[in-house]
Amino acid sequence: MPMFLFNFSRGGAIAQDREGLDAPDLEAARALAIQSVREILADNIKANAADPIETVIVTDESGAELLTIRARDVLPERLK
Repeated sequence: MPMFLFNFSRGGAIAQDREGLDAPDLEAARALAIQSVREILADNIKANAADPIETVIVTDESGAELLTIRARDVLPERLK
């Protein structure tokens, strides 16, 4: 099963994922990334974070970028 890394950007800095997660394919990794962004964004809102999450960048084990998901894109339409 392939490993995917989930790097999070906020305030111009990128937090590198050092562990990664196994997922059967890129679509499963996308679903995991969306779930993570929603959870982190909710925590950021609750904490009134100065630098909330902006994006998650999904890479393969070699570091090649596979997709980027913006936090605002995972919000329900009525909250955008």
